[in-house]
Amino acid sequence: MADNHDEVIEHYNRFHAAVYGPAGALDRKTRHLICLGAALGANCEFCTKYALGVLRELQASDTEIDEAISVAMTVGASNPRLLAKKVRAENP
Repeated sequence: MADNHDEVIEHYNRFHAAVYGPAGALDRKTRHLICLGAALGANCEFCTKYALGVLRELQASDTEIDEAISVAMTVGASNPRLLAKKVRAENP
């Protein structure tokens, strides 16, 4: 791996550019709203800052950003809620 580190990074950079570039079935703003939710779910501060910065450049509204954050919150809250329901059902 050490011998081809630069090559690996270059592959990643091309992948990133392809995913977040101008072409795709989803528009760039939608892709970055998804990125924001995923970044929050992954608890990645750098990724969250990146997504929010790009969303600001793309003129995403606060309402759009807040909605993406709300969706991320529901995903984060679902597991504890469902786990609690399961444990309560198994331990009446």
